[in-house]
Amino acid sequence: MHKMYVMYNLKPGVTMEQYRLWSKEIDQRITPGQPGMIRFEIYEMLGSETGGEPFLQIVEDIEVEDFDAWMETTRQEGMAYVESTLPSLIDESSRKIMYGKRIVADLPHGSRPPVPSLGFK
Repeated sequence: MHKMYVMYNLKPGVTMEQYRLWSKEIDQRITPGQPGMIRFEIYEMLGSETGGEPFLQIVEDIEVEDFDAWMETTRQEGMAYVESTLPSLIDESSRKIMYGKRIVADLPHGSRPPVPSLGFK
């Protein structure tokens, strides 16, 4: 399984309300049903640790079976409408995609082993 984050800003002139409507009526109805999709959540960023505006407006928090397979799925017919309408809303130059896998300790659930010495003082 891969965790993905897709982050971007809206195009100048596109309101958050326009984006929310598109997200709810198109993206969130089509994308979760595609092959390889495990979880799909969209977040509107509201602020930052400095108290100012967030540096990105939208973050998609996604889990897929496999990143490369998912990227291929986005080019298939099932995602065509999402992929063809999204560019009218977002600033493509701000779009960033990253993926990774979870780091999991090999421990029984609920156990807490002693903290190993890593040479730090």
